[in-house]
Amino acid sequence: MASVQDHYITLEGSASIIHEYLKYSVHSIIFQRGVYPSGDFLPEKYNDVPVMVSQNSKIRSCIDHITGEVKELIMKKLISKITVCIITLDKAEIIERWDFNIKPQYENEEVSDKPLSKIQSEIREVMRQIIATVSFLPCLEERCTFDIMLHTASNIFEEQPNMVSEYLEEDAASIEVKNAQTLRIKQFDTGLYKVETEVTYRKADA
Repeated sequence: MASVQDHYITLEGSASIIHEYLKYSVHSIIFQRGVYPSGDFLPEKYNDVPVMVSQNSKIRSCIDHITGEVKELIMKKLISKITVCIITLDKAEIIERWDFNIKPQYENEEVSDKPLSKIQSEIREVMRQIIATVSFLPCLEERCTFDIMLHTASNIFEEQPNMVSEYLEEDAASIEVKNAQTLRIKQFDTGLYKVETEVTYRKADA
């Protein structure tokens, strides 16, 4: 799951752990929320938790590519959040938003002695809660798609010039959900980074 040397988690190892968490979380969200037909998904074991993963090659490639970019940005402290937006096809309206806040917890020390088993246990709890959200989040009555947005440092295009052609800068107000309610999911940390997850959704009576 991550590179571990002498029982220490490295910065690269932390980035790998977060990368995998984000990848499987996105797959789980778009399955749980019915964004695509359930027949397009097959179960995979992630950290001993069964997670439904899209078998659509375009969707898999998109998720792999973006979360792969996140891994590099984490190591350079160039990213603070990744947002998964669920958007109606008809009106292109954002009706649900999943925010994954990524907060560094180190200054000069770039290794963590937090046991990997403890990190994995925390992630299992988070994943189970994400999967369980389907029981109370309002049903999506409209056909939807999803988009993934990166919240990056102001100097991102100077540090990563290759990203200029792939990503556009978005106004934070453009991803607000109207008549919304927010639920905070459990968090986990690698000893070097803390990841806080929350979902903001449009209330059913909107």
